[in-house]
Amino acid sequence: MNKEKKVLIFIIDDSFNNEENIVKLMRSAGYAAHTTRVEDDEDLNKALQKKTPDILLYSNGMELISLQKTIQCITESADPGIPVIAVNRPGHELDVVKAMKAGAKDLSAYNNPAHLGMVILREAKAFSFLKQARLMESSIIESEKRCEALLDSSRDAIAYIHEGMHVYSNRSYLELFGFDQSEDLEGMPILDMIGIDDRDEFKSFLRDSNKTGTKTPDKMELNLSNSNGTEFSGAMEFSSASIDGEPCIQVIIRTQSDNKELEKQLALLSQTDSVTGLYNRQFFMDSMQSTVAKAIDGKFTAAILLIHLDSFQDIKQSAGVVAADQFLNEISRQFEGVVGSKDILSHFEGNTFSIIAMNQTAISIEAYAKNINKAAQNYIANINDQSLNTTCTIGISLVDKNTPDTGEVLLRAERAVKDAGAKGPTSIIVYQPKEGELTQKEIDAQVVNNLKDALKNNRFILYYQPVISLHGDTDERYEVFVRMLGKNKEIIMPNDFLPAAERTGMSLAIDRWVLLNTIITLTQCWKDGKRTLFFVKLAANSLKDANLMTWLKDQLKKFNVPKNSLIFEVKESVAVTSLKYTAELAKSLQELNCGFALDDFGKGNNPFELLKHIPADYLKLERSFMEELSSSTENQEAVKAITDKAIELNKLTIAQCVQDATSLSVLWGMGINFIQGNFLQEPLPDLNYDFTSMAG
Repeated sequence: MNKEKKVLIFIIDDSFNNEENIVKLMRSAGYAAHTTRVEDDEDLNKALQKKTPDILLYSNGMELISLQKTIQCITESADPGIPVIAVNRPGHELDVVKAMKAGAKDLSAYNNPAHLGMVILREAKAFSFLKQARLMESSIIESEKRCEALLDSSRDAIAYIHEGMHVYSNRSYLELFGFDQSEDLEGMPILDMIGIDDRDEFKSFLRDSNKTGTKTPDKMELNLSNSNGTEFSGAMEFSSASIDGEPCIQVIIRTQSDNKELEKQLALLSQTDSVTGLYNRQFFMDSMQSTVAKAIDGKFTAAILLIHLDSFQDIKQSAGVVAADQFLNEISRQFEGVVGSKDILSHFEGNTFSIIAMNQTAISIEAYAKNINKAAQNYIANINDQSLNTTCTIGISLVDKNTPDTGEVLLRAERAVKDAGAKGPTSIIVYQPKEGELTQKEIDAQVVNNLKDALKNNRFILYYQPVISLHGDTDERYEVFVRMLGKNKEIIMPNDFLPAAERTGMSLAIDRWVLLNTIITLTQCWKDGKRTLFFVKLAANSLKDANLMTWLKDQLKKFNVPKNSLIFEVKESVAVTSLKYTAELAKSLQELNCGFALDDFGKGNNPFELLKHIPADYLKLERSFMEELSSSTENQEAVKAITDKAIELNKLTIAQCVQDATSLSVLWGMGINFIQGNFLQEPLPDLNYDFTSMAG
């Protein structure tokens, strides 16, 4: 997809003319220049507090601020790496050596635009590479911390060896050889851990491992020796690694044990969550299915609890990923202390835990859930000199002989925890089905019949909402929505039929109908001379539709759809849970010259991590960020952080659900590319929005 290349430029100048000339110069080079002009140090400091430019142009001879003062402001108030270019203007010429001694990266002149343009792009790219390098360095440091935390918690005995000496050993390794502290082993030869009869063979291995091009075994069966000289059999596995930038050998030791015990341990690992040490989601789902089946047979009663940690996202943002994982691990121990011995406690996903509580009733489960709540509320974790605490909300679904099925039980628990979250922290809600209430499966069956009839009789209709540029682009962009017509021609909103369509697989057929009719409409728009782009949402089921891309390719060719005029949207939450399918879809769409957008972006855990796997062109910000945007500092900071990162990664941003005119100026100042919302225009069945109204 042809993406708009952007460059953010600060210009210190007392004339609008030079600013306008720079914008034109960048446009001719294929870049959209977002400029901010300042005239003194006060203006500069205020501008730097709002955003970080890709480059700063200093017009020589400014009376209110010198080149040296400009460099000083940047050094003290912003990123010292921001490149400053001194630019000569008639009557105010400076020598290149003096300019660079003052701190400028280079010197150019307004009357030599070809040279000035090349200097701007060169230094802006260099600054971009610098920021990427810093980000990579930060990511490496964070990864190393997490790696060390994982190594320390590993059940395997692991050590790192450099030139035959221990430089790191985890807790399991220390316990295996009878040492208390890692420092006791640092600098000790690994040869001391080898049994006497095997030392000559191991010496040869160490010598060969230091020779370039010499092949060495990746596993050795040896007699090992602990700190008191007792020998035991074990297998050493070797692999190349590095620590603090130095090459070394990673050693994993597996002691020989009874095969049945090993199989038992492997089975346990397959059921265990790596972060918390609790049972994982899959084990919980399997156990719930068994529990529900036995409860229906009248063997016992039980309850399914979903426990949502209210403040986990705040903990993750303030303390970091490693500390957040440690917090999950520690609060798991608190929950273990209050659940029954026959209950099944698991880490369900993210900040949600689940429990199968045995022999519970509607009366007893309230007190049980309150104990879970107290365990979370009363626990304060001290991690990296921070005191971390959270409350939790709990949703409960009862299981007895009248329970419909496993899927219904989980749906009820999910509804209950959602209602508890809406009610507020520490809330507990037990789902109570009303008398005569249909199960979700029965409700869905009724909806499916209606959907099939709607497809057969063409009772769907497309609505369109404009997606408007904040920077003068007058191409017509619309998001496409689907509505269903009732038997009496009344409009049925998506929330009343799409969830059931997703659960039953009917969303595949609806997506195909929407896509086909969108393509037909899009083609007609271009025939009418309108440069129109459509954003179309895809349901989660369509990501796994093996025939979708082949069908789409045929339709694009059949209707001669213009390149890059069709953009597909997938929700961030769906992309996270179906990462493989989403990544494959996005790459296939690239090959078909279609765009890809991540919808509801920014609320997940480390959302930009997704972009390492998914080549998204647009990021549509999560709608809650727009709530009271003009007065919410928290939402403004979140939007600013996402926008700055998106600009750095050359991604286009869309703010949806914009609520008022005040928000427009806030979003424009943050560099958001596009806006959308009922405040501008509600979705309508007609394509009649005037896109020139925002072009100035």
